[in-house]
Formats: sequence, structure tokens, C-alpha cells
Amino acid sequence: MSLNKIALLTYSTKPRGGVVHTLSLAESLSELGQVVHVYALGTSKEFFRHVDVPYTLIPCPDIDYSSMDEKIKSYIEIYTDYLKSVVDDYGIFHAEDCISANALLNLRNMGLIDHYVRTIHHIDEFTSPSLIECQLKSVVEPDYVIAVSKYWEKELKQQYSLNAAVINNGVSTSNYTKITESKEESKAKFNVSGANVLLSIGGIEPRKNTITTLKAYQIAKSELEEKGQKLVWLIGGGETLFDYKDYREEFFLEVKSLGLELDKDIFVLGSISEEKMPSLYNSADVFAFPSIKEGWGLVVLEAMASSVPVIASGIEPMTEYLIDEENALLISPMDYEDLAQKISLLLGNPDLQAHFIKKGLSTAKMYSWENAAQKHIDFYNGILNQDSNLKAVGND
Repeated sequence: MSLNKIALLTYSTKPRGGVVHTLSLAESLSELGQVVHVYALGTSKEFFRHVDVPYTLIPCPDIDYSSMDEKIKSYIEIYTDYLKSVVDDYGIFHAEDCISANALLNLRNMGLIDHYVRTIHHIDEFTSPSLIECQLKSVVEPDYVIAVSKYWEKELKQQYSLNAAVINNGVSTSNYTKITESKEESKAKFNVSGANVLLSIGGIEPRKNTITTLKAYQIAKSELEEKGQKLVWLIGGGETLFDYKDYREEFFLEVKSLGLELDKDIFVLGSISEEKMPSLYNSADVFAFPSIKEGWGLVVLEAMASSVPVIASGIEPMTEYLIDEENALLISPMDYEDLAQKISLLLGNPDLQAHFIKKGLSTAKMYSWENAAQKHIDFYNGILNQDSNLKAVGND
């Protein structure tokens, strides 16, 4: 077993939060002199962006499974079978999701690895039996657990009696602050020239509370139209392994019932390449993120780094770095009328926008991937030095 090599594992090549975390952490660890290799399941031949560390995409059949349960079981088996061939190559195995964590659990149960690390971003409320089991095992079985916020550290302790280390996410501020194109040039790239732009990232999902944002958008749009202004809504991201078909259908039915039009009022952009993300953020006048549950809310910091004023849910863990009326406007997640009012407030007040842009930039600069990576190195060294206080269970 190689003690100085790190394997970071994720389940996808798409720009989901956990995948973004994996790649950014891997690159920052490498910049600090660590030897890192990323593993992911993938039907494509590459990640959503260029990656500056070695990686392996484990071939995964692009087929229609009869059920979500069958898909999850198959993915875990594929991951497990592949990793058997590399167990002697690494001193640290670190999973960022439930599928890769279950694969590592299988390897440990076979006696092929001694221990593994799991970063827990949040706990989802799944309905699929296989996903429920996958998530539960990925939470309670790892030898070492990292939470990305104090809130989830507390929840893991209360719900599962787990001891988790807290290492916050970072944000690559330079990716967003160095953009040179004007806001109108960025808007033109997304065919929304001349309009006020509301931006959301995370796709159309229950956890992202997209339907609440839809209702707020309709109200704010009507108010701006009375003033002779146009408001469009860009929705980026959202590709995921999990099936939110029913929620998406409800969303699109609500779009029609409100008299709104896709590709005129609302633009569902899907997955956006890393190269285009700075332009997408730069096109926005307001960033709306009324999420119901988050591990940390990395896209909020990305919006702040992009000089976009933020409206977000006043929920933990985001209140660990967001202060209402100081660096963001906070709302109760389901209060679409308040969200609409705050969208209109920001769009009608340039001085208020400037205030939140300045404070948001200062907030984003407090969280660097270099700092997060160094904390991971210290954590890994503690494991290799057999520090029992780092164990997820058995120590209070």
C-alpha cells in the first residue's frame, strides 16, 4: 500500500456540487505537493471541465435500467469491481458520494483496504429503497467522516452519533473575478440582451425549491413590466443520477399555468461547461437560491465571487457565512412573495446592489481551496499516524 497517494472518488462527470468539490480539492491537493488520482463513473470520456490531475473514468453502461434500485446496485458493483485492481496503489481512499462510499465499504469488508474517508455534504430524503440503503451505509459505515459545515457536523452527531471533522468548501475566486467581458456581452451569449437577468443554479429539483422561485419570478416579472422593464430567468445546471421526473413535470405545468414561455421568459440551460460559467454568472443581475437543504451552498460563494448580489434561504448551513442585509438578503425558503419583493428591491436599487456586491466579494475571498486542501492534508496525516480521535465512531 502506498502511504503517500490519495484516491478521490465521485459518482459522476457532470457539474454537480460533489463533483465540483472533488475536482477542486484534487487540484488544490496536487498544488500542495500531494499525489492525487480521481475516479468517477462515466459514460462520457471526460469531465465537464478540464482537470489538472490524473483521473480515471470507470466505464458505465449507458442503458435504461428497469428501476432506480437496479441502477444503484449495478453502479456500486461496477465501482467495486474496478477498484479491486488499485487497492494497493493508495494510502487514502476518500469518497464524496454514497455510491463510491458503498464500493469502498465492499472493499473493506473483503479485507482489501483498512479504512476509508467519506465527505458528507448533506443527507437527502430519498424514496428509492436502494438509495435509502446506499445513503445510510455511506453515512454510518466509513471509518472517517468529514462534514462541509458546522450544521452537518451537528446533525451527524445528533442523528447518527458520528464524530465528523469540519472542513468548509472553497471557492476559486480567480475563475470569476478575472472575466473581462461586459455584463451585456455576457447576456448576449445567452440570448438575453437588454433584459434584467435572474439566475439560479442547480436545475429543477425539489431540494433547490425551483417551483417557489418560479412563483416569485412571475410576480417580479409583472412588477418590472409595469415599469417598462424585462426580466428573464436563467436556470443552469441540474444533471444528476437521481430522478426528479415528477417534480420537473409539475414545474413545467406551472410554467404554462402562469402564462410564461420557455426560451422567452425562462431559459432552462442544463449543464454548463466550466469555461462558460463565469459568463453565466456575469450575465446575472440577481442570484436567487431559496434552497430547502444544502451541505454548504458552493454556488452562492461563486455568485458572490462573480459580483452578483445574492438572495438565499436563511437556513443552516448557509447562515454560517451569510448575514441578512449585510452580505446577502435572506428569506424563508417557501415564502415566494418575499423572494419576489427582494428581487424587485435589488433590481430597483443600484446602491443596494453595489453594497451586496462589495460585501459578497469580501465573503467569497474568505474561503479558498488552498486552505481547504491543507486541512485535508492534516486530516489524512492524522489517519496515517493512527490518531484514534479522528474516528467517526467510538470517541466523544
